[in-house]
Formats: sequence, C-alpha cells, structure tokens
Amino acid sequence: MTQIAHWTGALPVLSTETVFQPEDNPYTTVIADVTHRCNMACNNCYLPNRTPPDMDAEWLRDILLRLPRRAHVRLVGAEPTVRKDLPELIAMVRDAGHLPILLTNGLKIADRDYLRTLMEAGLRTCYLSFSGGFDDDLYEAIDNQRCADKKAAALDNLIAERAYVSLGTILMRGVNESVVEAVARRIRGERQVREYHLRSVGPMGRYVPEERPYRFEEMLELARRSFGEVTGMREEETSTCMHGKVGRLKVQITQWPDLGSGERGRICPDGTIQPWFEHQIANDGGY
Repeated sequence: MTQIAHWTGALPVLSTETVFQPEDNPYTTVIADVTHRCNMACNNCYLPNRTPPDMDAEWLRDILLRLPRRAHVRLVGAEPTVRKDLPELIAMVRDAGHLPILLTNGLKIADRDYLRTLMEAGLRTCYLSFSGGFDDDLYEAIDNQRCADKKAAALDNLIAERAYVSLGTILMRGVNESVVEAVARRIRGERQVREYHLRSVGPMGRYVPEERPYRFEEMLELARRSFGEVTGMREEETSTCMHGKVGRLKVQITQWPDLGSGERGRICPDGTIQPWFEHQIANDGGY
C-alpha cells in the first residue's frame, strides 16, 4: 500500500470523532478528493487550499478494493477534470465494482470529445455546478469568470451523450435567484436531467459572508415558483437536507450546515473514511 505521505506531504489533517476503516464503510456514497487544483477561482469554494498534491491513484485503488459493498464514488476536487488521468480514475472505479460520479464546474466537458472520452471510460453520472445559470454577469459576480457559454455547452453535451445529469446552484441572496427559473425553463422535458440541487452559502473554505443565508423554506418556495409543486419532501436523516420530486425530476434542498448525514463519507489521508462535511469543517482551510 502506498504511504499516505506520498500525496499529503506535511499537511496536518484532523480527524472527526467518527472513523471507519474501508472494510467497515457504512456509507452508500464515498467522496474522493482526487485533486486540490482548479481552473476557476470561485467566491464560494469548499476546498480553496491548492497546496496538497493530487491523490495517488494506486492508493485510491487500494481503498476502493477494500470497501465491503458497491458504493457511489464521487470524484471531486477543487476540479477533478484538471487531472490528465481522470479517464483512468473513472475506469478504475468501475473495475473496483463501484459507480463513478463526477462533480465538475463543466469548463472542460464543454469539449464534447473530452466528455466522450470520460463516458467511454465508464462515466454515467455527472453533477454540474450551475450557480450562474446562463448569465455571464452572474458568473463574473459569483465565480470571477465569464463562462456561461461553456456551462451551457457542458449541459448540452451531457444531455447529448445521455448522461445522468445533476445540476447544482448555490443561492446568494439578492444575486442569483433568477437562475432557478432559467434552469427550470431549460430543463423542462429533458429526460437526462434527473436532479436539481439548491443550497445556501456554506460558511466553509472560501465564501461570501451573508447576514441572512437562504433558509430551507425560502429555497423551497423558489423551487415551487419555478418548477411547480414539489411533492414527497423527505429528510436525509437531517433536518437541513430535504428531497422531493417535480414529476421525474428529483429536487434536493440543503440549508447549511449539512451535518449528520449517514449516507456520505470522505476518504481521508490516513486511509480511513469519515463523515464528509464534518471532516471538511474539521480541516477547514487545510485538506
């Protein structure tokens, strides 16, 4: 097994109170922070530290092979598409018997040939951050980059390649509420867009402080105004993350802090698996 220091260096990493060995993993979704590098500089970023080197691929393979049952493996960053070996990582997750999920800002998958390479490696599910919708001014304000065309192209490509698509919007009060309606208009009737996630700004990593971050009830009302009635709302073991549906579309609404979930664990530098956001908060600004 590759030594942890091979990829974490001297960066101190703190543990949470809940720690599992890979063989005892209870989580249905496992988070792999495959890189801390990024090709954007968003104002709201859970993982802004660019110091740690990339996660070692063989080390990750060893962890995945030790998991006791099939899991959804989220390949996340910063931005996982900056890794040249991302197709190999996706194939590795498949070969280990798990389901790869890509979380991306979408800039690189605006190139359909590149996306096709990922799909051929075994990618089927992609979460695309979409906080500015189709508006360059919003992306400039939120993410410091005018990238609406690339975001739209990424969405078009995912639909064309018949991926399972999840879109996510971080809501900033008085800034990007219009995105919800724009997304609703675009994805209405699109069978490949299966999920839409609305989140309030989380006070973690790099973020824009808000006096009144969006509350759950307010986000639900925005969703209802744009999509119609959201039915079957249920808690994800916490009172701050709820799931519902609009027809076939799954709607998830999250009010920070999103702690206590029994569904998501993070692969940590010591080779253990710990609660995802609890571990990120414990290491805020670090790993």
